[in-house]
Amino acid sequence: MANKKVLKVGLDSAAPFPMHSDYNSENFEGFEVDLLRAITSHLDLEVEYEVSLWSTILEKLFKGELDIICSAVTVTASRQHILEFSNPYLYFRLCAVVGQDYSLNGLHHFKNKTIGVREATEAEKYVREQFPANNIVYAVTNKELYRKLQAGKIDLLVDDSPIAGGFLQKNKKLKIGMFLPKTDSSYAIAMKKGDTQLKARFNEVLRLLKENGTYQDIYKKWFNDIQF
Repeated sequence: MANKKVLKVGLDSAAPFPMHSDYNSENFEGFEVDLLRAITSHLDLEVEYEVSLWSTILEKLFKGELDIICSAVTVTASRQHILEFSNPYLYFRLCAVVGQDYSLNGLHHFKNKTIGVREATEAEKYVREQFPANNIVYAVTNKELYRKLQAGKIDLLVDDSPIAGGFLQKNKKLKIGMFLPKTDSSYAIAMKKGDTQLKARFNEVLRLLKENGTYQDIYKKWFNDIQF
């Protein structure tokens, strides 16, 4: 039997659960892990993960040292200039996370607040554009970001709603204060620019998985109690 073709997949070392957990943990799992397993099994591909900082995996994909990134990659116009993207597999919004006793009734409540974000994310870009006068505190990992909020070092944090939902399932002291207006976004699988053949194959299997109910089963498993 011929050896399966190996697909090199980049993963963010600051694991965005429930998209995927830490690759080096006892239990590597998540929505994207199950989805990619279903796709690659259809395409008869073997997966080899490479875990690194977000900026590093992005650079490696750009250089062609990785085949894809399947790690909560938000589709943006600027990224579409330098990468190929599969059809989206998850739609979401940005949200503001606060303590349980804190109320947010609109963007005017952000005034004079210290806001936490993860570096090099769309959330950071949004906060810098919308609240340039605010004190912004940066974190390298999701865990560090949510810890800062719990410790009272920031008033609120801005994050992708699926990732916020994953953290809030484990932390009842925090809640989504509000979803941010006009932040409709989507995650897709990123590929090297020009890799249109692989893109077409992935899109075809994504369509099949939605048709046969596999996608819906994976979605329910990970997002049943998470609000987007």
